[in-house]
Amino acid sequence: MDYQIIIDDYIGDWWLGTDKRSIRRQLARHKDEHVDVKISSLGGSLDDGLDIRQQFIDHGDVTAHLHGFVASAATVLAMGAKRIVMGKYALFLVHQCSNEVFEWGQMNATDLQTLIDRLQKNKEDNEKIDGVLAAMYASRCKNHSQEELLELLKESKWLTAQEALDWGFIDEIKDDDEAPEMTNALARKFNAAGLPLTGLEIQPDSSAFGLHTILDTLKAIKDMLTPKNKLAACDDTSTNQKIMDKEFKTVASVLKVDSLASKDGSVTLTADQLQAIEDRLNELESQHSDDASTIAERDNTINTLEQQVKNLQEAPADETKKVDEASADNKPMTSKDMYNSIKDLI
Repeated sequence: MDYQIIIDDYIGDWWLGTDKRSIRRQLARHKDEHVDVKISSLGGSLDDGLDIRQQFIDHGDVTAHLHGFVASAATVLAMGAKRIVMGKYALFLVHQCSNEVFEWGQMNATDLQTLIDRLQKNKEDNEKIDGVLAAMYASRCKNHSQEELLELLKESKWLTAQEALDWGFIDEIKDDDEAPEMTNALARKFNAAGLPLTGLEIQPDSSAFGLHTILDTLKAIKDMLTPKNKLAACDDTSTNQKIMDKEFKTVASVLKVDSLASKDGSVTLTADQLQAIEDRLNELESQHSDDASTIAERDNTINTLEQQVKNLQEAPADETKKVDEASADNKPMTSKDMYNSIKDLI
């Protein structure tokens, strides 16, 4: 399907084209036209979300298509669409607003009371915003009150497409190509954004460790530590020795030992040594996930820039006027002309 606007990253970033000004420019190019908007975002700036929601309302003929994980400010702006269609395997999250709070230092009783008063005001402001959001969602969910929506915000619960339809957030469910996967890398993004993971099954990254030697080594260790299978496929002693010489050097370096003692094709490891291997694998997995996230962000930036170039190429050019080089006004000024023009000033 062709989408006139795609919002698939942090909402409120001008560089990514997902802030309120960028969306306003994109909508202006489709004035008096139907607009299909694809939304797949974990949210972002509530200010931009509310503004874009109103832009969709003002435009009038907008259909929002929700795919993947749609949360927070992404659900807010979707509420401005005339019609909302959600993928069968997409997930939808509304929650209470939040803001960062940092306090550090030594405080006396007066300082602590000042802090308490300030936090109390912060709490009251957030409660007002939550009330506004609940009222906004309730205006879409005709069969549910503002109080019911406020309780749902407090639950901070991921909704399936069917649950979102039952609540009244969306108008239709359509088939997706595939269900979104919650990987470890994505889970870290959820944590960074303060989003819950309740009810979501985290799938291991397909290339989490990235180093085949370590994966092969783990498989070999597993085989040898399993009593019923001490390298059954490698009965020949020379083959066992080859595995030790080639692959267990990596494990020895992780354990910071010169070599690993083997007996009858088996290796005995202590609990501390197994923990050392586990820690190293977790470190590699984290490093790989961070690299994958960086690559994904770079690809998103490239795609955004390519879209901006395409938009500029497709935009109508300014009108030009023909220049008559032979006209008197356009003739180059000679030295005599220049002198005559300033002689009265000399």
